[in-house]
Amino acid sequence: MSSESGQEASKKGPQQPQPAAAHANNANASPTSSSSSDGERELNEALESGFRPLTRMERRQLWLREYGEQDVALQMWIQLVEQHDLEIEMMLQMHGLLIFGVMVSTAHYAQFYIDLNEETHREHDPDTADALRKYYTALVPPPDQPEYGPEGLPIVYHYIHMRDVTILSGGHKFKVPYWRGKASRVDAFVVGATVGD
Repeated sequence: MSSESGQEASKKGPQQPQPAAAHANNANASPTSSSSSDGERELNEALESGFRPLTRMERRQLWLREYGEQDVALQMWIQLVEQHDLEIEMMLQMHGLLIFGVMVSTAHYAQFYIDLNEETHREHDPDTADALRKYYTALVPPPDQPEYGPEGLPIVYHYIHMRDVTILSGGHKFKVPYWRGKASRVDAFVVGATVGD
């Protein structure tokens, strides 16, 4: 009898996971845990499973988590630079580093590297040049990007781009033509600051 059931199961192919298995992780949760931590756990499980699109509420929770790590004033400056193609002198403090430069739009940052890679790779390795062009072009937000995202909340800018950059670290000075860094990692910033001699 057991061999027949085993053969029958093999004919049907792999079995779908049972609902009870999906709740196994929740069995260890403390009964006193808050509804927000339950919501975060469910959101994480949904993201890991990848079986369905996120709901509006899940997108909102993700946005709130991400926005909570941002400096609202810095986000405003990044938005001005991106939307109006401005260039603003700025100093950033990140994990003990001082970073001086001119904040520019993602489009300017991307164009610099597209041009550099064209010059370096186009003649001898066109496939690499094409791949790098595609990568840097994809970084640039669309010109008609709405101010609000699908969750009905403002767009969060993840990266800062700067040109003519000087990085000060422990008495050492480094200069780079362009720089890209995570906005959420900035500890402090000063608008209009320039590096001294």
